[in-house]
Amino acid sequence: MSDPDQIDLKLKALGLTLYEIKTLKTLIALSESTAEEIHKQTDIPTPRIYDTIESLQKKGLVRIISGRPKRFVALNLEEGLKNFLRFRDQEYQEELTSIGRISEEIVSLLSDPDYQSQLIIKPDELLEAYSSLGEMQVKTAEIIEKANNEICIFTNVFYWFNQVEAALEKASERGISIRVLMSIEDDTSKQIAKDLSSIGAKIRTITSGSVLARGTLVDQEQVVFVIWVSPVKQEKYVYRPHFSSNLGIIELFTNNFEYLWEKGEKLSS
Repeated sequence: MSDPDQIDLKLKALGLTLYEIKTLKTLIALSESTAEEIHKQTDIPTPRIYDTIESLQKKGLVRIISGRPKRFVALNLEEGLKNFLRFRDQEYQEELTSIGRISEEIVSLLSDPDYQSQLIIKPDELLEAYSSLGEMQVKTAEIIEKANNEICIFTNVFYWFNQVEAALEKASERGISIRVLMSIEDDTSKQIAKDLSSIGAKIRTITSGSVLARGTLVDQEQVVFVIWVSPVKQEKYVYRPHFSSNLGIIELFTNNFEYLWEKGEKLSS
């Protein structure tokens, strides 16, 4: 018999949230249930159950039966997981399309003669390249320390948090707004999320692998970033880290951050 904790870990590895896992397991156990019944079986607030059910339905794992009250049924797990794989494949393709569009816009921006002439700069002056992640971290801490309004960080796992922790804490003490998009995969990332919350940062969680870049936006005026690209499965390459204060490039990263922020899951207390 499978260890229930192992099942939870595997469902989490698929990208399901804690509420989704609890709700799905409850529906599997009860066969059919209402929001109130799910609430009694779990610690999930009733209003959040409807959001969670809607998300599980979108992912193809549950079915909603109309009525008063509405009733919810978990699909056969094999069928549900096939639906979920199709959902994730579509989501991944949409994300790749978005990244491709942004890449094309950057290339177009850099190569447009009219745009270049308006800026009176050369294309290679739009980006300042760094030879290593170490140099990138020094620049990241530098712009964080000079922030006036807001710091936005996007990353998969925030294992590099300790390298900017002191700068973020000082920024928070100055009243700077801090938002972080990150994935939470293990005890280390859970602790990082707690540490971020303790200094007043707002956090939204994302599915591991859904962000193919990591970086820091400050005041919508400066960005330090590195793009992770996996052209071949099981392999990862790193494009050189860069810094930019070009408003066109800043806008591209800002728009993508806000898009992912809206899709992100609020950190459970």
